[in-house]
Amino acid sequence: MWFSFRKIIIFFLFINYAHASDSLKFVDINFIVNNSISGKNLNQIIENKNKKIKNELNNLRKNLEEKKNKIISQKSILKKDELDKLVKDYEKEIKKFNELRKKKTDEFNNFSINSKKKIIDLLNPLITSYLKKESIQILLQKDKIIFGDDKLDITEEILKLFNDKHKKIKFE
Repeated sequence: MWFSFRKIIIFFLFINYAHASDSLKFVDINFIVNNSISGKNLNQIIENKNKKIKNELNNLRKNLEEKKNKIISQKSILKKDELDKLVKDYEKEIKKFNELRKKKTDEFNNFSINSKKKIIDLLNPLITSYLKKESIQILLQKDKIIFGDDKLDITEEILKLFNDKHKKIKFE
């Protein structure tokens, strides 16, 4: 009798496990954001913006360095008040440069964050619809899972759906 009872318990546990795996899946949102057609386009835009900002700031930094060297080289031939004025002007330019650098960095970071958020905002209703259609009750983020069967990973399916629906996204 005890043996039959254990068989019944194991049978019900197996049924519950099989049903749970059908209603539980996981997805790698970061992979989709970075590897979708729109995500790759965004990554290229971000890379280009970053290079442009770096070049602009490097050119300004070089100009400031040249001014500094010029002031140092003229130090012995200028009057004290002329030198003080040049140093004061130079310090103002340094302050402007630092403000500009901070502004450009903040704008770049905001663009990057908002653009990725835009992809995620477009992805959310697509995932919700997929979950309803496939009767999936629980969806987990892949990077929070230590171990999981690859059969439960729906990342590629969601990526394909996203690419089909959102080939081109305008990023501001």
